[in-house]
Order: sequence, then structure tokens, then C-alpha cells
Amino acid sequence: MSSNPLTNTEQHFTGLAASPGVGFGQVVRLVPQSRPPLFIHVLPHRVTLEIERVKRAMQRARRHLESIQHHFREQVGHGSAYLLDPYILMLDDAVLTQAIEDNIRQHRINAEWAVKRAVESLLASFDNIQDAYLAQRRDDIRDVGQRLIGILSGQPMRMPQLDTPSILFADDILPTMLAEVNPTNLNGLVTDTGGVMTHTAIIARSLGIPAVFGVQEALNQATEGAACIVDGSHGEVILHPRRATQTVYLGRRAAEQRLRRDGLSVARLPAVTRDGIACHLLANVEIQSELPGVERCGAQSIGLFRSEFIVSSDASSLPDEDTQCAAYQAVITASPDHTATIRTFDFSSDTLPGETRIVEPNPALGLHGVRWWLAHENVAKTQLRAIVRAAASGRVRILLPRVTCITELRAARELLTAVCRELGTDDRLRRRLELGAMIEMPAAVFIADRLARESDFLSIGSNDLVQYVLASDRGNERVSYLQQPLHPAVLASLNLVVRAAQETKKPLTMCGEMAAQPVCAFALLGLGIRRFSLSPAALPQLKSTLRRLSVRDAEQFMAQALTLDTAHAIEACAQTYLKP
Repeated sequence: MSSNPLTNTEQHFTGLAASPGVGFGQVVRLVPQSRPPLFIHVLPHRVTLEIERVKRAMQRARRHLESIQHHFREQVGHGSAYLLDPYILMLDDAVLTQAIEDNIRQHRINAEWAVKRAVESLLASFDNIQDAYLAQRRDDIRDVGQRLIGILSGQPMRMPQLDTPSILFADDILPTMLAEVNPTNLNGLVTDTGGVMTHTAIIARSLGIPAVFGVQEALNQATEGAACIVDGSHGEVILHPRRATQTVYLGRRAAEQRLRRDGLSVARLPAVTRDGIACHLLANVEIQSELPGVERCGAQSIGLFRSEFIVSSDASSLPDEDTQCAAYQAVITASPDHTATIRTFDFSSDTLPGETRIVEPNPALGLHGVRWWLAHENVAKTQLRAIVRAAASGRVRILLPRVTCITELRAARELLTAVCRELGTDDRLRRRLELGAMIEMPAAVFIADRLARESDFLSIGSNDLVQYVLASDRGNERVSYLQQPLHPAVLASLNLVVRAAQETKKPLTMCGEMAAQPVCAFALLGLGIRRFSLSPAALPQLKSTLRRLSVRDAEQFMAQALTLDTAHAIEACAQTYLKP
């Protein structure tokens, strides 16, 4: 990789760190290939023919997506290939199909324009949804719509052929397009838009492609063929890097690769710090296809199962009690110690399948999490019945999301007691059930001592806690600079929760990807946290990190860190301890 210093000036950009790693290559600009579809009025006898064109396009799109999924599964295994399921299922969606056909029949328009109108109408229905998970459905609909229009117009979507090490620049990139690419020469991904929780980001992480999202005007600044470096671990993009800059980032890449190799080699070794302090590593799981990888990655247990993910994106209702029970049993039996923490449904007023959505001014601060769950008592009791029955297979910790007051915890315990009474649960089985609170809202931080006294355990949701404490949406590139897990306010909040757990002698688990960053793992050790629950893929590297760290050093560092004023100062202080 080279740049001409006489004609090109080194340029730095920062954005959202969407997929870790350091990549080098030449800029390849991805620009939309297809033109807007033509609007054509069709004669009455053409209506049926246009509908048949749509059906054939859907069949072709389905075959192509299934081929992409097969190709993707061969690359990454079953663990992430499920991400393409919604796009395939969308082609069978009755609402979308009917909307397209109605447009053709009622307005006598061509298939391409009918798809465009139907997709735009569906996308408009998502405009007021602020829930990050449900908002991803926009991508599903948009992807399928563009794919159908491309097939109908004879311009199917295609990724560029990458013959040399490349960094792909785009306004945005659809998940299925990224899954289709041969990652051999794709060394980085840079987009103007996107968030770290999107399917595109997850697929990039699965393929090991460094990615930075939300880089303002990246596509306009990058010229085709320019030398580029992407640091997806720190959210940095460098165009026309000087030789000295290249040397720095080559060193970063070598260090990350070494850490990754070491992590895989220590997966079976104990999670013990350099000075002999034992830690517990647990796995966060969303779907059943991830279960086989839990033990392989060195997890001792399942520390978080997000139960709302058993509800498919196109479901018209929640799963019944038997279906839920079977899903929870599978999770418990897959856990190495037959113990699983199951989080109750974390829905909000606008995300429940089959229910008329309630429009709230701000769903993120409305009826969500445990509030929603308690407000839908029949749903809560059905879920608790399924969990209690599943506990015959092992031990279950029931985790309540987004708790903000003690009455929510008490109400949930009353429901659990009532369900156990209805099922005639004996004392032996009852002892296998624990109830705890997820600390992810600032209100929960300030009453952590009270919650700890009435909980059997506590878990910290670091992803949400950081964004709520700092009032910074982690999916919004405009405030991405505030996503600082080492911010003094975040560390002070964590310190309050840790002290509450220690004083009540209640188990405390850190859930979320914060601990995946070595400097953050060091900070968490210094605060007194010994239980970490992360995605299975992140566990080997965390274990490797922990085995290099000293708790004594971490505690000395934290005593200083809690007196410092900025995240930058705290990280700089940590680096003085972490230098080899």
C-alpha cells in the first residue's frame, strides 16, 4: 500500500467501531448500480402478467438468498447464518405480497413500481419505532425491495469483484450483499450510516472484517484506489497514510492477531488472573443455533439468554407455553453447568407481535422492559410457567430487564410465587429458581443497595447503562464520541453497584461487550467484578486478557481512576499499568 506524499495528504476520520481489527487496502467505492424503476401504466390484460412477474422474481430472489446463506454458513458456521433468515422469510410475507398485488390490480401499474410503492408504505410504518431491534426490520424490507426491483428491471444487485486488498466505502451496505462477498480481499468496510447493532455489523464481525460506521462524508472524501487503513477496534479511518502511520497500525494489527491466537489457545484453561484470582466467564446467547459453541469458547455457564429472540420477526403472536418451555430447556441443557440466566421479554409498547401498537412520544422512555412485562400479566405468567417447568432440567436465574424501582421486583416475585403455587412446585424445584434485576437504568444504579437486598443476584447491562448514563444513543453516529465506557460517570455508577452487591453478598455479573476491551476488563477487575458474560466469540480473548492482568494492579489503578476527570485521562492512567 502506498500514497504519493506530493499529491495526497493524510486524512483521519472517526466513527462507530462496528467490527474489530485493523485492515489495509485500496479504496473501492460502492455506488448504487440500479436506476430508479420506471413508472408504467399497464393495460388490463397485463395485470395478471405483472403479478406473475412478481412471483417469478420472488422465487428467483429466494433461491439467490438461500444460495448466499449456504455460502455464508460455509464461511462462519451456523452461529451467524441465521441472520439471513428474516430476508428469506420476508419473501413469504403475506402483507408485502398482498400490498404488491393490490398496487398492480388497483392502480394498474408495472411490477417494479408496485414493489417500490409497497416497500415505501411498509417502511413508513416503522418511522416512529425507536426500539433498536425492531428498527432493524427496515433493513429486511429495504433489502428485499431493492433485490426484487433489481431482478424485475434486469439489474440484480451485485458486489464488486475485489482482486486486490480492498477497503469498501459506501453510503450503506445491505446485510445480504456483505454476506455474499468473498472476504479474501475485503480488508475493511467504511460507511456513512449504520450502527453497531445492525445485521451488517454483526455479519462483518462474523467474517472478521474490520468496520467503521457513521463516518461523515466518507464516500465523498475517498477517491477510488487511494491507500487506506481501517481500525475497527477504535473507530478510526485513515486515507493516504504516511509510512510512519502505516508502521503504527501494522503494530496494532500484529498485537490484535497475537491476542486472538492466544485467546483461542487458552479457551480450555482456567480464567485466573496473573496473581491467582479466579474469574467466571459466561456466555450471552440469543438463538439456539449459538448453543453448541458455548462450551467450545470456554464458557462456564450461560449468563444471559435474551428470551424475546425466540419470537420470530414475522410472528403474529408470542410462542405458547409449551414452545417456550422447550426453548428454555434447550438453553439450560446446553449450558456447561446446566445453569442459565433467562431474561424475561424485553419488549416495548410498539414492538409486541400481534398487538395493536401504541404510539408513544418516546418509546425508549415509555412502557418497556419489566414495565411492559408486568402490564401484560397473562404474558408474564405464561413465560414464568414455561421457565418454572424448564427448571426441572437444571437451575434458572430469572432476570428482569430495565428495572427502575423496588416495586417492580416485588411484583415479579409475587407473580413467580403465584405461578409456583399453581404448578404445585415442590421445594426442591423452587430452590432452583432465582430472581434478579438487570442494572442498566440510572435509577437502578442509585437504588442498587435496595435491589440487592431483595434480589437473589444482580446483572449489569453495560451496553444500555453506558448509553443511558451518558444520554447518548449508541446507534447515533452524531453522538458516537460520547460512547465512553471509561467515562467518570460510568465508573462511578459501576462502583455503586459493585459496593451494593459486595455488602449484601449477592452474585454480580457484568453483561455486555464492555469487558471485551482489555483496558475496560482491567478497570472492571479493579472495581471488584469477577463474573463476565459476553458473546461466545469474545470469551477466548477475554480469558487471554484476564490471565495477563493483575488484580492488585487493577485495584491500584481504580483507586486513581475514580479521582480523574475524563475518560481520556483514565485510559492514559490504565496504559501506564498495562505497558509490557
